[in-house]
Amino acid sequence: MQVQRTKHAFGFTIVPNAILQHSTLSLTARGLLCLLLSQPDRTAETVRELTEGCAEGQKRVGNAMKELQAAGYVICTRVQGERGHWSTHVTVFDLPQLGSPETASPKPGRPKPDRPKRRLAGINPFGEKNQEKNPTPHQSEELAEPGQTQDMHQGEGEHAPQIQEDLDLGRAAALLGRLANAEPSLALSAADVMKLAPLAAQWLQRGVSELQLRNELVGGLPATIKSARALLADRLTRKMPAVPVTVEPLAECGDCGSFLPRGQQAGICSRCAGLAPAVTTPAPIGQTEEASSLLAEIRQRRASGQIKGTSRRGFATVAV
Repeated sequence: MQVQRTKHAFGFTIVPNAILQHSTLSLTARGLLCLLLSQPDRTAETVRELTEGCAEGQKRVGNAMKELQAAGYVICTRVQGERGHWSTHVTVFDLPQLGSPETASPKPGRPKPDRPKRRLAGINPFGEKNQEKNPTPHQSEELAEPGQTQDMHQGEGEHAPQIQEDLDLGRAAALLGRLANAEPSLALSAADVMKLAPLAAQWLQRGVSELQLRNELVGGLPATIKSARALLADRLTRKMPAVPVTVEPLAECGDCGSFLPRGQQAGICSRCAGLAPAVTTPAPIGQTEEASSLLAEIRQRRASGQIKGTSRRGFATVAV
């Protein structure tokens, strides 16, 4: 196959090859995504108006939109206007958003494409499942060797931090793309979203919720905004929260239950081991050593019977 390309000076759109060569997307979905990316930012035309009169028809266009939403290229958000009317805000990306609702948490029981949605009671439309070819997760672990199963679980634990970082990056990109719903002057292009997403992801990784981050970015805006990307980059950098300090809890003594010194994870304390001096009850504040000795002598005489009690004025009476 021979490909001839012409150098264009205007009226062209740059599309990543990953979109055109996406194996799991249908050709209709790829073409629809390219059509949406060729539109100017914040265009007033809807998807139905753009695809009206196309050869595929609205039904196939609707299925293509579902494919793009599931792949993370399109995010649809329901927005309520000032008069109470609801509308759908469509955001199109040239890179898939990992934190989109469609890719983050798929709906359980969602029917797969190209399969009938209705099922007759008592009949399996897909035929009997071959347990040998499609074993369950428990059966697959039984078929695998014990050492191999342990290696698989260890591999999942090693990649867990990287997966969490990717999820935080996707959540941050989706949040930045939705800022235009609250404030139209903060509309960002796909390139601006990808540049600011790492900064916003650091906020989420430091314990800040998406609502708090959104309020920090939207609240107290100036009257005139020349560059939304520069304003958000300044706020994300200047107001970056500090890294939370994690304090490990103190372990308890195995005998008396008191706290062990920091750094000791198990065992008994020095007092139970006989290494620490006995703890004496300190004298109350403002009481001298002489007064303490006199009180101790009075308690000792009262215990031996030399002092019967106290007088009406509170003085001790000595037995004669």
